[in-house]
Amino acid sequence: MSQPWLAHIDMSIIHRTEFDLNLLKVFDALMATGSASQAALMLGVSQSAVSHGLARLREIMGDPLFIRTGGRMQPTPRAQRLAEPLRALLEGTARALSIDETFDPATDNKTFVVAASDSQQTALFTGILRDLAVQGYQVTLRLRSLDREAMLDALDAGEIDLAVGFLPAARRWHERRVLHQEDHVCLFNPELVPVRTPISLEDFTRYPHIVPSLRSETTSFVDEALEALGTRRRVMAATTEFLAVPMMLKTAPLIATLPARLARFCANAASLATSPLPFPSPGFEVSMVWHKRENGSPSHAWLRAQFKQGS
Repeated sequence: MSQPWLAHIDMSIIHRTEFDLNLLKVFDALMATGSASQAALMLGVSQSAVSHGLARLREIMGDPLFIRTGGRMQPTPRAQRLAEPLRALLEGTARALSIDETFDPATDNKTFVVAASDSQQTALFTGILRDLAVQGYQVTLRLRSLDREAMLDALDAGEIDLAVGFLPAARRWHERRVLHQEDHVCLFNPELVPVRTPISLEDFTRYPHIVPSLRSETTSFVDEALEALGTRRRVMAATTEFLAVPMMLKTAPLIATLPARLARFCANAASLATSPLPFPSPGFEVSMVWHKRENGSPSHAWLRAQFKQGS
């Protein structure tokens, strides 16, 4: 809430190049000691530094501020009016700098906003949510599904606390930590796709495929690998919804290639089967990325620790 008296304050003075907030300490020390030499001892600087600071204050304020009288520096009426609000300002600053953020997930009802794809939310977040519930923590996680660039923009705007996923190109004002290495496997219904595992190249290409893709593309690294081997697959469908894939595989004789953690989760949840791919496939890093402004936050450090532990 704005204060009426603020309307009468000219804030431009603190933005002037000749103004230095350290001058307020010089003023306060002179008020406390009435002596340039004693003020220098209090501040741990030379007497000439105090004299120079006083000269700058006099120029800025247009007032002598302190007059030498009988061996002491006596404050002028202007200095006397300034003394109390400037002392309050310095004390408030000291209090602000001495306050450490404390965080206790057992009692603090704090909400964190985390962005990740639906596949990462399934493969990683379910275990983290389980642990939070078991521990009885009071925190709340709000999960958002965003693409890579939107995640980084949201971090900059302060709209999310953490981004999780394949994020190889974090910005220079971001921090990035690898959570785990990921590879790919194929997923299928063993009742509808009765193949031996590990699946052979012949069986892999004999059945039609569904391709999960954030951009609804019908080709991927799989097709490049197959082309190098002199063969190809039949793509029957593509979807941007990774979690729709296991439901489709329950009723259709299809094969899908998914990140290994997600595939294993889907296999357990939907009674499906996984197999290594019948050719080498590129892996990728799953990372968490946050803005550097959060480096000193105990609550954010706790959040990152949960993801590191859950990975």
